[in-house]
Amino acid sequence: MTKSGSATESETSGDANAVDDRRVLVVTGLSHKNERHYGPLADVAGETTMVCLDPTGDLESARTVRVPEIGPRIVRVFLLFFLALYEGYRNDYDGVASISLVPYGCYALALKAIYGYPAHLGIIGIDLDHHAEQWYGAVPQWLFRRFDAVSVPGSSHAERLVRFGVPPDRIERLTNAIDVDTYRPPERAVESDYEFVWVGRFSAEKDPLRFVDAVAELEAADREFRAVMVGDGPLRSVVVEELDARGLSDRVDCPGWVDEPLEYYRRSAAFVLTSERDALPLVMLEAMATGLPAIVPPVGSIPDVVTDGENGIVVADREPATVAAAMERCLDEPAFRRSLGAAATAVRDDVSLERASEDWRRILATLER
Repeated sequence: MTKSGSATESETSGDANAVDDRRVLVVTGLSHKNERHYGPLADVAGETTMVCLDPTGDLESARTVRVPEIGPRIVRVFLLFFLALYEGYRNDYDGVASISLVPYGCYALALKAIYGYPAHLGIIGIDLDHHAEQWYGAVPQWLFRRFDAVSVPGSSHAERLVRFGVPPDRIERLTNAIDVDTYRPPERAVESDYEFVWVGRFSAEKDPLRFVDAVAELEAADREFRAVMVGDGPLRSVVVEELDARGLSDRVDCPGWVDEPLEYYRRSAAFVLTSERDALPLVMLEAMATGLPAIVPPVGSIPDVVTDGENGIVVADREPATVAAAMERCLDEPAFRRSLGAAATAVRDDVSLERASEDWRRILATLER
């Protein structure tokens, strides 16, 4: 993504190459996602300290300050702030990093106000797609403008931040990185168990019932297929009941939560996304990196990655009939589907952990300006 009006990569590369002496304080509640989000930062910063809620493992290149296991989660979320406040007092830092405005971005702004540390916010979907659009939206929009650097996964979020008054030269791209050594095409072709795979949280914003509606359209058209819906969440029981009610249980498997969905990507022929809102879905990038064409709506920054007819199918809307028509095309035109999947693997060059490290170099340089 090229930021309109911001410094170009060539203009910032000199500064970005000189950040290996920076001391960065991270305020995070991402637990198992810390390695993916902050590992690339720790690899380029001089010293990284992470004040963590529920860490699932320590990063070798970062120092971890753990929130004690005291009381319910809400109590520990507040305790996280006081530990970060103490850490900011006892050591000097060149910046504080956070992902998600509430509460971690707000904590970063508090540390900026108290200690003068430049503050970074990593935007996630709910920050712009929900909070900024609510009746209280003027407050998060005002908060966005207080950060010294704001990172986004793609161009649509950058454009919206500019409309909210965030200076373009404070907006940086942060790759939604995956481990490309893990998510890669199989070495040899394998027979697919499923024509379609859906992966995600069974929640309203991911809209799993939309996928059920789409496969019901295929069933009504008397098409032969099998599908799998991988994940868990508050709507999973509703989805299972709906599949039973529509006589689709023998067509669609629901294995529940899995720690690693790679097996299901490799057992499937195409990936389908039905989200009502999303930033740049990690599961979509994983599926494409393993060689699956993605059938997706044009939400968030997805159009930055998926080009209709080249490496996936971008549906005009999320109507079940529209999604089902794209799925039928994959069934009817296997050569077309395979060509999309082969082209989809090029995403690996843009979403590696190494690329994310370079993004963090630019973010740290922006914090210094």
